[in-house]
Amino acid sequence: MSRQDKPFIIGIGGGGACSKTLTTRPLVRVKPTHLGLVEPTKRHADVTLPGGGQNPVALEMLKAKALARLAEMGVA
Repeated sequence: MSRQDKPFIIGIGGGGACSKTLTTRPLVRVKPTHLGLVEPTKRHADVTLPGGGQNPVALEMLKAKALARLAEMGVA
């Protein structure tokens, strides 16, 4: 489940909201916020991990690369 889907899923369990509100909420609030805050940050990042911090394979690869670079520099 992506971060964009969470407000929609949480909104369904809240009760009291009509289906039209639940359908348009991600488009009205989440997407502009995502495009305005997350996407520009990703554009300037050196590395982006699919799944963010929830991707153990990518995190291990990043950790191994960082440790190797530190060893090259004589820090680790």
